[in-house]
Amino acid sequence: MILSLRAYFLGRALREKLLLLAFIGMGALWWLSAFSGRSGKFWGEQRATTTRLTEQAQWIKNKTSIEQTAAKTAGRLDPAKTLNGNQLVTTVAQLANEAGLRQTSTNGNAVTTASGQFALHSVEYTIRNLEWDSLGKFYEALLQRSPYIAVERFVLNSAPNNPAQLTLVLRVVSVEIVP
Repeated sequence: MILSLRAYFLGRALREKLLLLAFIGMGALWWLSAFSGRSGKFWGEQRATTTRLTEQAQWIKNKTSIEQTAAKTAGRLDPAKTLNGNQLVTTVAQLANEAGLRQTSTNGNAVTTASGQFALHSVEYTIRNLEWDSLGKFYEALLQRSPYIAVERFVLNSAPNNPAQLTLVLRVVSVEIVP
């Protein structure tokens, strides 16, 4: 097979030989380019997987200290003051109402993430047309409920036509001790 290919190649004119070599060279470069892309992707994924596995091994290694810290933290919290998802929604709405914020709306139900003996509830609020003083009262009321209610995200925008009218997008989080 190789002898017949060699005879075919040597029987061609010089320009055909150069053209064949150029095509073979372009094919080889194309293949090398694709191979290097695939191998680079493979090694990147391999490094990411190794990093994730190392991190997971570290978490597993520190499992007892993490559980002890969680138990100690749970011991400092009063289970009667922790809030579930519904209580979080109603408490924040009540605090907003008491601060004089009337145009409050939630963006859906509370999202719950359970982890061991804790459940983390988060809900997003949008409050429109609020005044600076009312915002201050509302924020102070939220601070009074710490560590049972925390502010995770706080985005404050002013209306383009009236900078005194503010819009607040707020994500609040509460922790609940799961019995």
